[in-house]
Amino acid sequence: MSAPPTAPAGSRRIGKVGAGLHPIAAAVAPSGHFLYVANWGSHTVSAFRIDRLSGLVSPIDAPPVGAGRWPHSLAVHPSGRFLYAANGDTNDVSGYAIDPSTGALIELPDSRYAAGHHPEFVAVEPSGQFAYVGNGFGGDICGYRIDEATGRLRAMAESPFAAGQKPLALAIEPGGRFAYLANRRSDIWGYRIDHGRLRPFSNPFPAGRGPTAIAADPSGRFVYAANFKSDEISGFHIDPHTGHLRELPGAPYRSGGSVPIAVSADPLGEFLYVANGESDNISGFRINPSNGELAMISDAKWDGARMPCSVAIEPSGRYLYSTNWLSNDVCCWTIERPTGALRAIDAAPDAVP
Repeated sequence: MSAPPTAPAGSRRIGKVGAGLHPIAAAVAPSGHFLYVANWGSHTVSAFRIDRLSGLVSPIDAPPVGAGRWPHSLAVHPSGRFLYAANGDTNDVSGYAIDPSTGALIELPDSRYAAGHHPEFVAVEPSGQFAYVGNGFGGDICGYRIDEATGRLRAMAESPFAAGQKPLALAIEPGGRFAYLANRRSDIWGYRIDHGRLRPFSNPFPAGRGPTAIAADPSGRFVYAANFKSDEISGFHIDPHTGHLRELPGAPYRSGGSVPIAVSADPLGEFLYVANGESDNISGFRINPSNGELAMISDAKWDGARMPCSVAIEPSGRYLYSTNWLSNDVCCWTIERPTGALRAIDAAPDAVP
């Protein structure tokens, strides 16, 4: 394989912008106008405006907002009106209202919402009625009903739900019928969503060693998990009637780097991208539309960006954003069509529209 493309050394990189300490997660608003980054070490959330012509980001005219200690994960409500952060050390969830014109975050009046022991993720299901928070040390998932007028969370009566030994990430298929949990003990838990309640399937599905991230493709037919201990990507077909998983042809797939810790599917359903934390690169794969099989197509690295740990793609599928744990920054990429290759956005300030 040829060497991965890198941004030119010594150039003026407004395509790589500073974040807080140890930016661990990123989420793009449904409008595609704003990017939010959870800063684990700063205990804050940063907000950026996305230039829709260039894909470049710039901080909004407001400082980062406070979160709990060690925010691990972010989720934007499908309406684009609210943002949630799972806080690992304070065992709670921060909730924010999003100003639609500026992207600024305003903490909700009764935030923080109690969670379990060491929340690792927060996810909102597609209808916007329910939210889920996985508790890494508690082995369970807290479920909440979302007040769609105010964004406030209210714990479900049957919450928490069983989730194995170390729940790390949750993917909900676009139809909102099934959810899939990456459990660090090397399996995937499947659930049927019953009026917001998580009904686990009878048996977990085996994955590689240490699944730490999971994503469903936009068609709702396939789900992929990044296995950080075995440097592999597990792939499964979702049975449309039962939600049960069947391993894809050729799976598991090599991740294209070492220690894959994040995975994200392109909103158009053509590509899958994986952040490899130890090798400092992002691997791209083409998704076979007929059977979900992955074929590697690109390997991208940005000079100086260290330990990519999250990948977020804006809704049009034109731009990808990666956060880097050790270099404390965010990289902006263009997704080239029709190849799916990543190109670092690296423009001089006077070139910004």
